[in-house]
Amino acid sequence: MSNSQEWRVAVIGAGTISQRVHIPVFQKQPNTTVVAVCDVNAARAEAIAVETGVPNVYSDYEKMLAEMQPNITVVATPNVFHKPMATAALEAGSNVLCEKPVALTYADASEMFATAAARNLALTVGTHFRFTAPMQAAKNHVNHGFFGRIYAARTVWQRRNGIPGYGSWFTNKDLAGGGALLDIGVHTLDRALYLMNYPQPARVTGVTFAEFGPRGRGLGGWGSDISKPSANTRYDVDDVAWAQVVFADGAVMQFQVAWAANYADTFVTEIFGTEGGARIGGQDSVELYSMLNGLEVKTDTQLPAQKGGSYDQLIANFVRYLNGDTSADIVTPEQALVHVQIVDAITRSAAEGREVVL
Repeated sequence: MSNSQEWRVAVIGAGTISQRVHIPVFQKQPNTTVVAVCDVNAARAEAIAVETGVPNVYSDYEKMLAEMQPNITVVATPNVFHKPMATAALEAGSNVLCEKPVALTYADASEMFATAAARNLALTVGTHFRFTAPMQAAKNHVNHGFFGRIYAARTVWQRRNGIPGYGSWFTNKDLAGGGALLDIGVHTLDRALYLMNYPQPARVTGVTFAEFGPRGRGLGGWGSDISKPSANTRYDVDDVAWAQVVFADGAVMQFQVAWAANYADTFVTEIFGTEGGARIGGQDSVELYSMLNGLEVKTDTQLPAQKGGSYDQLIANFVRYLNGDTSADIVTPEQALVHVQIVDAITRSAAEGREVVL
């Protein structure tokens, strides 16, 4: 890993997330310059470059890597391109922040992390919800032993109407690989696994559904190139996934995500421990449950003020890590591989109608 204090950032993918998050947040970091943005849609890349003050625009990412020689590359493209683009950046000598999922299969993800390790470079994933104030407060309680042994968790992200990019790559299996499971599912898994200290999964049972998207229902406003519902609009991914994961240490996780559902919006992770429990909401709530002198106690945690959003924290920690700060909290290769392993198993379980043993 480079000890350079000057970071040259190149962004592959000029979608909304790069416009709103990747470029402006990296521009806030010390000794860090976003030198180029690349997208196959040259007009979109040019517009975002003008808006954010990025000096160079490309439509060919390999040419950008060769000419700009970035030492940090962001990959924020349709999922199917994550592996080839991240690998190209690593082989060009760049550390990589890849949007989730890092890859579509466990084998591909393993190859990517092996490539990074062989070149002494960092490859991390944008699962930023672990950096919200509630999650950081809950993690602090984990670190201080409040929960005792965590033996179970339930983690849910359910939208009433939130199918992104309808008719775009988001709902095209050839480009996305999957729907809600690969999109918000990876974030939802990371929240629970982060608090459980990433136990090794042993058995996975999962099911997926596509009950809303094929009928043009449950559509949200997120994503680019959104189509109006029609008989020709492509939608061949899941919009709901449920699963149960049993870990090698005996702990269990219930997992539930939905881009759309006839139910209230829900974003919550619940922790069950031998000494305490918790319900962690989205941005502003942590409820703790325990016993005190033989009495049941519920505590609403007062959260400290957080500078910037969760993505600000993820990127700041990544840059600190690259600068040699061993206390920086990043999504490690071992953690990212657990994400992919579980998602891979849920997909196989749903397709084959059986429990998958890992």
